[in-house]
Amino acid sequence: MTVADVLDIASPLTAAQFAAAVAEHERRAATLALHLRRLEASGEWAFDGSVSIAAWMREHCRMSNRAAHAWVRRGRLLDTYGAFAAAAVSGALSQSQVDALEHLHRPKYAEHLAEHQSALVEIVEQLSAADTETVCKRWRDDADAVIDEAAPPAEPERFLTASRDSEGALLLHSKQHGGAATEIEKALRNASTYEGDDDTRSHGERGADALFDIAAFYNKNHADDGTPRNLPHVSISVDESTIRAGRPEGVDGDTEEPMASSCTDTYLCDCKIHTILRDAHGAPVGFGRSRYSVPRKLFSQVAARDGGCRFPGCDRKIRHCDAHHMRYWRHGGSTDYVNLVLLCSRHHHFVHQHHLQMKLDDHSNLSVVWRDGRQRTSRPRGAPPRRSRE
Repeated sequence: MTVADVLDIASPLTAAQFAAAVAEHERRAATLALHLRRLEASGEWAFDGSVSIAAWMREHCRMSNRAAHAWVRRGRLLDTYGAFAAAAVSGALSQSQVDALEHLHRPKYAEHLAEHQSALVEIVEQLSAADTETVCKRWRDDADAVIDEAAPPAEPERFLTASRDSEGALLLHSKQHGGAATEIEKALRNASTYEGDDDTRSHGERGADALFDIAAFYNKNHADDGTPRNLPHVSISVDESTIRAGRPEGVDGDTEEPMASSCTDTYLCDCKIHTILRDAHGAPVGFGRSRYSVPRKLFSQVAARDGGCRFPGCDRKIRHCDAHHMRYWRHGGSTDYVNLVLLCSRHHHFVHQHHLQMKLDDHSNLSVVWRDGRQRTSRPRGAPPRRSRE
């Protein structure tokens, strides 16, 4: 028994009936996309103060940003090319085929595509979605040859889009060619790490972690005034009362996205803090002077001892690292030499996320203890500063 049976959703569909229902659904979706384009052109969506048709859909249709933009793009494509619209509304083209054709909807091809749209529909309407994508690629190559015959070579199509899903995760979609593709691949290989037999990450997870390391490294070492260590590299607004309560609630000042408590904790370990005085209504009325949670001189002292990330098995160098309070800063942990260790950005977040316990012995060896009792150790890679004799 399935959920459909429990909810008594009509009679079961045969395979043929299901395929027909999907085709009807996609025909209606094509019609709806054209209605959306008409609504966009009318400007009616802006009456409630929405800044774009996609923003209006997020608010009134409860769509994600990614889904809203997909609808907008589809509506614009069908409104521009009548042959595509007629084929989609009639069911001659599936939604996946329309998505494949959408990749041809570029200013460079506009005139050429308008001229050949009907012929292109005749070629692909009996094909699978995969074969349609192949035809579109060949059509684009042929169009490039015709359009660029008397013109200097155009740069290849490239893009990078970023959006958040319903769980707040960042989704990246990119297309790169030539030198850019080579440089990105090389950067990911250089940033990728393998942390020995205890490293259980998949190839994909190591690639994602490498991208994290690349972004964190740039944020720590970019060329703007005051860098490196121009902290914080992420602007966060935090309510001080939530810090005292043990669950610091932060908001990314650039995107207004809420941040997980463990993520906020990580940034509070080693950052530049500005105190903002607000009135009873939350309006800022004063802006205090900045201070480092870890002074530069102290960071340098810890760096001389640790030599890089102290997480067991990690070989990230000092320029990748933050100073971590082993006894958390918000728990009253002191900002001094014996309570700080260096962690690369990825392992710093990992330690806070998993609430790992860390302790240095008299020889600066670091013990890392998991909540299930597992324990690993690391030795300092730098030369510990000599302490003056009393």
